[in-house]
Amino acid sequence: MLLLLRKMKQGFFARQEFRRYLIYALGEMALVIIGILIALQIDNWNTEQKQEESLKHYLNSISKNIGNDLMAVRAIRENRETARELSMRMDFLRGKASFDVDEIGFASQALSAAQELHFFKASISGFEALKSSGNLEQLQGRDIEQLLYDYYDTVDQIEQAEQSHNEFVRLYIPQLINNFPADVSWWEFADPSALAADHFQALQPGFRDLLDGAGTNALYALAASVGELILNYDKLNRLGMAFVRMIENDTMAFDETTIATIDSIYDPSTGAGYPILIANGKISMHTYNWGAASSSDSRLFGRSPDSEIAESSTPFRFNSVERFDDRLQIVYPGGAQWAGVWLRPQDSVSAGRFSLDFSSFDKLQLELRGNIGGEKILVHMKDSNDPDDGSQTDLELQLTDQWQVYEIDLERFENADLDHLHIVLGFLFREEPQAFSVRTAKFVKTD
Repeated sequence: MLLLLRKMKQGFFARQEFRRYLIYALGEMALVIIGILIALQIDNWNTEQKQEESLKHYLNSISKNIGNDLMAVRAIRENRETARELSMRMDFLRGKASFDVDEIGFASQALSAAQELHFFKASISGFEALKSSGNLEQLQGRDIEQLLYDYYDTVDQIEQAEQSHNEFVRLYIPQLINNFPADVSWWEFADPSALAADHFQALQPGFRDLLDGAGTNALYALAASVGELILNYDKLNRLGMAFVRMIENDTMAFDETTIATIDSIYDPSTGAGYPILIANGKISMHTYNWGAASSSDSRLFGRSPDSEIAESSTPFRFNSVERFDDRLQIVYPGGAQWAGVWLRPQDSVSAGRFSLDFSSFDKLQLELRGNIGGEKILVHMKDSNDPDDGSQTDLELQLTDQWQVYEIDLERFENADLDHLHIVLGFLFREEPQAFSVRTAKFVKTD
């Protein structure tokens, strides 16, 4: 009996020993498994960190590429806008029977700018390296991914538009050369101030033939038709600035500033008006054309180069609307029963009186300065249904010889339907000469 009890006791302790051993073994196994999982997690974390660092390296390279792109686009945009402005001002010279030295010098400058070939080739080494690395999938679902694709989609649109524009320039230049008047040499057209007065007068028929030529006017019209291209330059600039800022701030998520930058990209297809008409003396060339007319000459900018205009006694000259530094100078010599200069929305597709919706704005803000002070100018706007009979609402502003900001409640333009503005800003003159400058013109919201 005692022997049986002793064996039972030994068995019990043996089982206890085995149980302790089993628990210990299981604990050891659990520790090993936990250690392996932790090691895997650390390894995965290290891998993710390395991938994240690698991704940041590629994004920093792309950011540098984009910085270079934006500098290149800025220079090309300035040249395009200058060529467009010069070509639009050429309208003042069309239909004239004779020209002075300054007019021919200006026509030569405008034609030279219209013939320039500008090429935008984006720096894509960083983006191509990112795609080749396999790290591109790490951007999926992040805000910066769509921004990056939008940027390079816009790059493609610009490069294609530039190529198309340059091909047309190359097409028209031979036409210009082949029809260049035989009695006028290139240098005489380029530097008319070097000619003797009698020789300059003898060249008048040749100058007229040159400026009326199909190739010449095709180049001028082409230079004036780059509004959509300038709009894409502006879009690329804003997308690029948003991307560079995100990289500088080491984030891949949009903040309020980034969202505001992207939202400020203007899309004319929405039908909403672009609020900035003139900034620092520069007309928003991506959205607006400008024109002029008088009681003695109803010529309009944007006219087809094939249409005919008889010799007229327009009071305006090629330098009647001209940009200097941070101001746009408008000079009306006087003499006509009425005359006007205006801005209107541009559109290359719609027929008729194209308009935009400005009903979300409350005021028109103008920063103006008279050349001598005391000038009185009439400001107006028109909708697409307003007749050109002088029935629009004209508001008088008296200027000083210092810069002054004028805020006009839009409801004061009683005849103008803000939902469909065709003339977004017009300056009307009577017989008295007027000369003044505009630094800023924009629509604003008060809320």
